[in-house]
Amino acid sequence: MAKKVTKKVQREHDIPDVIANIRDMGDFEPNIVALIYGKAGRGKTEISSTFPTPILLLNIAQEEGLKTIRDKPGIQIADVNSWDDFLDLEEWLREGQDFKTIVLDQITSLQSLGQQMIAAKRRKDVDVLFGMWGKAWGELSGEIKTGLQSYRELRSHYNIVLLGHERTFGQDENADESDLAPVVGANTMPSVGSFIEGASDVIMQCFIRATTVRDEKGKKIRKMQYCGRVGPHPNYITKIRRPVDAGPIPEYIVNPSYQKIIAIENGDEVINKKVKRRE
Repeated sequence: MAKKVTKKVQREHDIPDVIANIRDMGDFEPNIVALIYGKAGRGKTEISSTFPTPILLLNIAQEEGLKTIRDKPGIQIADVNSWDDFLDLEEWLREGQDFKTIVLDQITSLQSLGQQMIAAKRRKDVDVLFGMWGKAWGELSGEIKTGLQSYRELRSHYNIVLLGHERTFGQDENADESDLAPVVGANTMPSVGSFIEGASDVIMQCFIRATTVRDEKGKKIRKMQYCGRVGPHPNYITKIRRPVDAGPIPEYIVNPSYQKIIAIENGDEVINKKVKRRE
Protein backbone atom coordinates (compact mmCIF):
# COMPACT_ATOMS: atom_id res chain seq x y z
CA MET A 1 0.00 0.00 0.00
CA ALA A 2 1.40 3.38 -1.04
CA LYS A 3 2.40 5.69 1.72
CA LYS A 4 0.09 8.66 2.08
CA VAL A 5 1.86 11.97 1.58
CA THR A 6 0.64 14.77 3.79
CA LYS A 7 1.12 18.29 2.39
CA LYS A 8 3.11 20.42 4.77
CA VAL A 9 1.48 23.74 5.57
CA GLN A 10 4.04 26.47 6.29
CA ARG A 11 2.94 29.29 8.49
CA GLU A 12 3.33 32.79 7.15
CA HIS A 13 5.84 33.82 9.79
CA ASP A 14 8.03 30.82 8.90
CA ILE A 15 8.50 31.89 5.26
CA PRO A 16 12.17 32.77 4.65
CA ASP A 17 12.82 36.41 3.74
CA VAL A 18 14.26 35.41 0.36
CA ILE A 19 10.86 33.95 -0.58
CA ALA A 20 8.67 36.58 1.10
CA ASN A 21 10.53 39.31 -0.81
CA ILE A 22 9.85 37.87 -4.28
CA ARG A 23 8.15 40.61 -6.32
CA ASP A 24 7.23 41.66 -9.83
CA MET A 25 9.83 43.33 -12.03
CA GLY A 26 7.66 46.45 -12.06
CA ASP A 27 8.08 46.79 -8.30
CA PHE A 28 11.78 47.68 -8.47
CA GLU A 29 12.70 51.09 -7.07
CA PRO A 30 12.93 53.80 -9.75
CA ASN A 31 16.02 55.35 -8.21
CA ILE A 32 19.24 55.25 -10.22
CA VAL A 33 22.98 55.18 -9.57
CA ALA A 34 24.77 57.58 -11.93
CA LEU A 35 28.48 58.17 -12.49
CA ILE A 36 29.17 61.58 -14.03
CA TYR A 37 32.78 62.41 -14.86
CA GLY A 38 34.78 64.91 -16.89
CA LYS A 39 37.37 67.64 -16.71
CA ALA A 40 36.91 70.63 -14.41
CA GLY A 41 34.32 73.17 -15.52
CA ARG A 42 32.32 70.76 -17.70
CA GLY A 43 29.08 71.01 -15.70
CA LYS A 44 29.19 67.87 -13.53
CA THR A 45 27.89 69.53 -10.38
CA GLU A 46 25.29 71.47 -12.35
CA ILE A 47 23.91 68.23 -13.81
CA SER A 48 23.71 66.64 -10.35
CA SER A 49 21.63 69.60 -9.16
CA THR A 50 18.87 68.67 -11.66
CA PHE A 51 18.17 65.41 -9.82
CA PRO A 52 15.11 65.20 -7.55
CA THR A 53 15.25 67.38 -4.45
CA PRO A 54 15.86 67.53 -1.55
CA ILE A 55 19.51 66.80 -2.38
CA LEU A 56 22.31 66.12 0.08
CA LEU A 57 25.69 66.90 -1.49
CA LEU A 58 28.74 65.36 0.16
CA ASN A 59 31.46 67.96 -0.33
CA ILE A 60 34.46 65.65 -0.43
CA ALA A 61 36.59 67.74 -2.78
CA GLN A 62 36.07 71.13 -1.09
CA GLU A 63 36.00 72.58 -4.61
CA GLU A 64 34.98 75.97 -5.97
CA GLY A 65 32.59 74.27 -8.39
CA LEU A 66 29.85 74.42 -5.78
CA LYS A 67 29.41 78.11 -6.53
CA THR A 68 27.49 77.16 -9.69
CA ILE A 69 24.62 75.76 -7.60
CA ARG A 70 24.82 78.14 -4.64
CA ASP A 71 21.45 79.75 -5.33
CA LYS A 72 19.55 76.57 -6.18
CA PRO A 73 16.87 75.62 -3.61
CA GLY A 74 16.52 72.18 -2.10
CA ILE A 75 20.25 71.40 -1.76
CA GLN A 76 22.08 70.84 1.52
CA ILE A 77 25.84 70.33 1.85
CA ALA A 78 27.78 68.08 4.21
CA ASP A 79 31.56 68.68 4.42
CA VAL A 80 33.40 65.35 4.41
CA ASN A 81 36.88 65.87 5.85
CA SER A 82 37.77 62.32 6.90
CA TRP A 83 37.00 58.69 6.17
CA ASP A 84 35.01 58.52 9.41
CA ASP A 85 32.84 61.40 8.15
CA PHE A 86 32.16 59.40 4.99
CA LEU A 87 31.11 56.28 6.93
CA ASP A 88 29.12 58.19 9.57
CA LEU A 89 27.00 59.87 6.90
CA GLU A 90 26.24 56.53 5.24
CA GLU A 91 25.10 55.04 8.55
CA TRP A 92 22.88 58.07 9.21
CA LEU A 93 21.39 57.98 5.71
CA ARG A 94 20.65 54.27 6.05
CA GLU A 95 18.18 55.14 8.82
CA GLY A 96 16.10 57.00 6.19
CA GLN A 97 16.38 60.77 5.92
CA ASP A 98 14.32 63.38 4.07
CA PHE A 99 16.35 63.40 0.85
CA LYS A 100 15.66 62.10 -2.64
CA THR A 101 19.19 62.33 -4.02
CA ILE A 102 22.67 61.86 -2.54
CA VAL A 103 25.58 63.37 -4.49
CA LEU A 104 29.20 62.38 -3.81
CA ASP A 105 31.34 65.28 -5.03
CA GLN A 106 33.74 63.86 -5.82
CA ILE A 107 34.84 60.22 -5.70
CA THR A 108 38.36 61.04 -6.90
CA SER A 109 39.07 62.61 -3.49
CA LEU A 110 37.97 59.47 -1.63
CA GLN A 111 41.35 57.94 -2.39
CA SER A 112 43.11 60.68 -0.41
CA LEU A 113 40.78 60.23 2.58
CA GLY A 114 41.30 56.47 2.47
CA GLN A 115 45.07 56.85 2.34
CA GLN A 116 45.03 59.14 5.37
CA MET A 117 42.86 56.64 7.28
CA ILE A 118 45.09 53.65 6.52
CA ALA A 119 48.30 55.58 7.21
CA ALA A 120 46.96 56.75 10.59
CA LYS A 121 45.93 53.20 11.47
CA ARG A 122 49.42 51.90 10.64
CA ARG A 123 51.12 54.97 12.13
CA LYS A 124 52.98 55.56 8.89
CA ASP A 125 53.57 58.60 6.72
CA VAL A 126 51.14 58.65 3.77
CA ASP A 127 53.83 59.34 1.17
CA VAL A 128 56.06 56.58 2.51
CA LEU A 129 53.27 54.01 2.85
CA PHE A 130 51.86 54.64 -0.62
CA GLY A 131 55.13 55.58 -2.29
CA MET A 132 55.35 52.19 -3.99
CA TRP A 133 52.95 49.40 -4.87
CA GLY A 134 52.25 47.08 -1.97
CA LYS A 135 49.60 45.62 0.32
CA ALA A 136 48.50 49.10 1.40
CA TRP A 137 47.12 49.76 -2.09
CA GLY A 138 45.13 46.55 -2.01
CA GLU A 139 43.71 47.50 1.39
CA LEU A 140 42.84 50.96 0.07
CA SER A 141 41.01 49.49 -2.94
CA GLY A 142 39.00 47.22 -0.65
CA GLU A 143 38.04 50.05 1.70
CA ILE A 144 36.89 52.33 -1.12
CA LYS A 145 34.86 49.63 -2.85
CA THR A 146 33.23 48.59 0.43
CA GLY A 147 32.37 52.20 1.23
CA LEU A 148 30.92 52.89 -2.22
CA GLN A 149 28.96 49.63 -2.15
CA SER A 150 27.36 50.75 1.12
CA TYR A 151 26.27 53.98 -0.54
CA ARG A 152 25.00 52.10 -3.61
CA GLU A 153 22.78 50.02 -1.34
CA LEU A 154 21.05 53.25 -0.31
CA ARG A 155 19.39 53.40 -3.76
CA SER A 156 16.26 51.87 -2.22
CA HIS A 157 15.83 55.27 -0.52
CA TYR A 158 17.67 57.76 -2.76
CA ASN A 159 19.15 58.42 -6.18
CA ILE A 160 22.94 58.10 -5.89
CA VAL A 161 25.13 60.39 -8.02
CA LEU A 162 28.90 59.92 -8.13
CA LEU A 163 30.97 62.79 -9.54
CA GLY A 164 34.57 62.35 -10.61
CA HIS A 165 37.40 63.94 -12.53
CA GLU A 166 38.50 62.52 -15.87
CA ARG A 167 41.52 60.32 -16.48
CA THR A 168 43.04 58.73 -19.60
CA PHE A 169 44.17 55.15 -19.12
CA GLY A 170 46.76 53.66 -21.50
CA GLN A 171 46.37 50.13 -22.78
CA ASP A 172 48.73 47.28 -21.94
CA GLU A 173 51.75 47.22 -24.24
CA ASN A 174 51.04 43.56 -25.06
CA ALA A 175 47.44 44.25 -26.10
CA ASP A 176 46.20 43.70 -29.62
CA GLU A 177 46.73 46.68 -31.98
CA SER A 178 42.99 47.26 -32.18
CA ASP A 179 42.95 47.85 -28.41
CA LEU A 180 45.85 50.31 -28.23
CA ALA A 181 43.66 53.43 -28.23
CA PRO A 182 43.53 55.08 -24.76
CA VAL A 183 40.42 54.70 -22.62
CA VAL A 184 38.96 57.68 -20.78
CA GLY A 185 37.05 57.17 -17.54
CA ALA A 186 36.68 58.46 -13.99
CA ASN A 187 39.93 59.25 -12.19
CA THR A 188 40.03 56.41 -9.66
CA MET A 189 42.12 53.33 -9.05
CA PRO A 190 41.51 50.85 -11.92
CA SER A 191 39.99 48.24 -9.58
CA VAL A 192 37.68 50.85 -8.05
CA GLY A 193 36.78 52.19 -11.48
CA SER A 194 35.76 48.72 -12.69
CA PHE A 195 33.59 48.28 -9.61
CA ILE A 196 31.85 51.64 -10.09
CA GLU A 197 31.22 51.00 -13.78
CA GLY A 198 29.47 47.75 -12.99
CA ALA A 199 27.48 49.29 -10.12
CA SER A 200 26.16 52.28 -12.12
CA ASP A 201 22.98 52.46 -14.19
CA VAL A 202 24.23 55.57 -16.01
CA ILE A 203 27.78 56.62 -16.88
CA MET A 204 28.13 60.05 -18.48
CA GLN A 205 31.26 61.85 -19.69
CA CYS A 206 30.90 65.64 -19.70
CA PHE A 207 32.46 67.85 -22.35
CA ILE A 208 32.00 71.21 -24.07
CA ARG A 209 31.15 71.29 -27.77
CA ALA A 210 31.64 74.27 -30.06
CA THR A 211 28.87 74.77 -32.61
CA THR A 212 27.63 77.46 -35.01
CA VAL A 213 24.09 78.83 -34.80
CA ARG A 214 22.26 81.79 -36.32
CA ASP A 215 21.05 84.71 -34.23
CA GLU A 216 17.75 86.56 -34.68
CA LYS A 217 19.19 88.47 -37.65
CA GLY A 218 20.42 85.30 -39.33
CA LYS A 219 24.06 85.99 -38.58
CA LYS A 220 26.22 82.98 -37.76
CA ILE A 221 27.64 83.03 -34.26
CA ARG A 222 29.83 80.56 -32.38
CA LYS A 223 28.20 78.95 -29.35
CA MET A 224 29.54 76.62 -26.69
CA GLN A 225 27.28 73.75 -25.60
CA TYR A 226 27.57 71.73 -22.42
CA CYS A 227 27.12 68.07 -23.34
CA GLY A 228 27.02 64.65 -21.70
CA ARG A 229 28.23 61.62 -23.63
CA VAL A 230 26.11 58.51 -22.91
CA GLY A 231 26.11 56.43 -26.11
CA PRO A 232 28.64 53.70 -26.97
CA HIS A 233 32.10 55.06 -27.76
CA PRO A 234 35.44 53.34 -28.56
CA ASN A 235 37.41 55.51 -26.11
CA TYR A 236 35.08 57.02 -23.51
CA ILE A 237 33.49 54.82 -20.86
CA THR A 238 29.74 55.42 -21.07
CA LYS A 239 26.59 53.55 -20.18
CA ILE A 240 22.85 53.94 -19.96
CA ARG A 241 20.32 51.20 -19.46
CA ARG A 242 17.54 51.29 -22.01
CA PRO A 243 15.00 48.74 -23.35
CA VAL A 244 16.32 46.98 -26.46
CA ASP A 245 13.19 47.81 -28.45
CA ALA A 246 13.59 51.55 -27.69
CA GLY A 247 16.20 51.95 -30.42
CA PRO A 248 19.82 53.13 -30.36
CA ILE A 249 21.12 55.30 -27.57
CA PRO A 250 22.03 58.87 -28.62
CA GLU A 251 25.74 59.64 -28.67
CA TYR A 252 25.41 62.63 -26.36
CA ILE A 253 22.90 64.95 -24.70
CA VAL A 254 22.99 68.73 -25.04
CA ASN A 255 22.43 70.46 -21.67
CA PRO A 256 22.10 67.11 -19.87
CA SER A 257 19.74 66.75 -16.94
CA TYR A 258 18.05 64.10 -14.83
CA GLN A 259 14.86 64.50 -16.87
CA LYS A 260 16.68 63.80 -20.15
CA ILE A 261 18.46 60.80 -18.68
CA ILE A 262 15.16 59.28 -17.56
CA ALA A 263 13.61 60.07 -20.95
CA ILE A 264 16.34 58.10 -22.71
CA GLU A 265 16.02 55.23 -20.24
CA ASN A 266 12.28 55.05 -20.87
CA GLY A 267 12.60 55.35 -24.64
CA ASP A 268 10.54 58.56 -24.72
CA GLU A 269 10.82 59.51 -28.38
CA VAL A 270 9.04 62.87 -27.93
CA ILE A 271 11.72 64.14 -25.57
CA ASN A 272 14.48 62.35 -27.46
CA LYS A 273 13.85 64.60 -30.46
CA LYS A 274 15.63 67.27 -28.45
CA VAL A 275 18.55 64.96 -27.79
CA LYS A 276 21.50 65.01 -30.16
CA ARG A 277 22.13 61.82 -32.09
CA ARG A 278 25.22 60.73 -33.99
CA GLU A 279 25.25 62.25 -37.46
